[in-house]
Amino acid sequence: MARNYIQEFGKDKVLNDIYEQIQEVYKSDNRPWVIGYSGGKDSTVTCMLIIEAISRLPENERKKEIHIVSSDTLVENPLILNYLALNINLMQQYSVRTNLNVMAKLITPDLNDSFWVLMIGKGYPTPRQKFRWCTSRLKIKPIDQYIEQMAKENGSVVVVLGVRSAESNSRSESIKKNTVEGKILKKHATNKDAFVYAPIEHLSNDDIWACLMNSQTPWGTDGNTLLSLYMDASDESECPIQQDANAPSCGQSRFGCWTCTVVTKDKSLSGFIINGYDELRPLLSFRNFIYTLRDNVDYRQNYRMDGSIYQLGTGEDARRGVGPFNMKGRKLMLEKLLEAEEQFNQSLATAEKSKFSIPNTHEISLIKKEELELIRQHWIDDGDWEDSLPIIYKNVKNKDYYFGYVNQPFSIDSDLNLLEEICKQEEVDLDLIKSLITIENKYQGLKKRSGIIKALDKTLHKDIVHEELYELNRGE
Repeated sequence: MARNYIQEFGKDKVLNDIYEQIQEVYKSDNRPWVIGYSGGKDSTVTCMLIIEAISRLPENERKKEIHIVSSDTLVENPLILNYLALNINLMQQYSVRTNLNVMAKLITPDLNDSFWVLMIGKGYPTPRQKFRWCTSRLKIKPIDQYIEQMAKENGSVVVVLGVRSAESNSRSESIKKNTVEGKILKKHATNKDAFVYAPIEHLSNDDIWACLMNSQTPWGTDGNTLLSLYMDASDESECPIQQDANAPSCGQSRFGCWTCTVVTKDKSLSGFIINGYDELRPLLSFRNFIYTLRDNVDYRQNYRMDGSIYQLGTGEDARRGVGPFNMKGRKLMLEKLLEAEEQFNQSLATAEKSKFSIPNTHEISLIKKEELELIRQHWIDDGDWEDSLPIIYKNVKNKDYYFGYVNQPFSIDSDLNLLEEICKQEEVDLDLIKSLITIENKYQGLKKRSGIIKALDKTLHKDIVHEELYELNRGE
């Protein structure tokens, strides 16, 4: 059983000891700190303790840079994202007023790695436990890049984490594994130029709540408010700075992506809806839709993204494996997402104000316009010669894709119909011919076309191009 230090020694004694240690580590060198903040209880207490400890130092000793970073995966629960942004802004304002040298910011993934671009644009199947392509791209990579840049600019960096030994046995083992005997700072799991400082590692769950309840954060928010975020939660895990792609998914907690399909049921969204946030119903419906869509073979290619064909099972149970979402599935997902966005904003306009309400002064976008453009290009590259994304957008939104947009399909209907007819007569795969023509079009007009042979060769050597050989070998 975890030891409750505050109950045993008193809150003032425990916190003052932590303040002294924080100040000691802070003044020991000039390395900047990067603090992971998720808005959850552990990361909130970590930020509270550090900001309070540094505030107690004379102004001439507050020289170290402190970066408080929060990960916005671009598919955060809108209510949580609003709460995060509020706290980040208040932290920044407090730092300016008190000369703390704290920089608080939200960090987002590269749009080429965004959930929508990869799933709707390229057809990645929705994440599951054995294929969690999302965690590393949306959470780990953006923060790692930030830490690496800080280490590069300063030679070394200290990463401050709100991790605790009492969280779980695996967390306790991880902390022990990276601990250097006699040292406060620990080894970073992946970056040799980074060290980890865990100021609350010995606190229990009860200690954390004792710090929060009936307290105000230094930047002015009510600690009791946080309790509402944990009501009806199935899991209290947080991912302020996630280092392990195989760690339990944040989708089980109050702070996960609203699109999470790693878990069977999203208890977080459901919990909010049960507690009166009906505006989230369109999001939950869409999340459930993409969860079930991945098992519908009508919306999946029957080969992998690289064109390879594979088989599942053996003997009588043998069946052909599926690959990414096909164009039909991707178009349907975009249509449903835009519909969910419309329904969400309509619900926001009439929603009653409550603790985590989003201001309904402007429309909330579930997908960025820049992501739509990247998706559109992926579709065209994959044979969507009709340039159908702007058409889908207008059909759902009842307005043009963007002001002044002109639809410019790769071919006119008569040309496409003729190509389809020829391919059918010659028994040639239409998608293959469209891929080859798309490659030629991409290199057309360039002075150097050195990459075209490699691109054509890669396409022609895909398993799916030689499907008859696969079937022949399978029958042997």
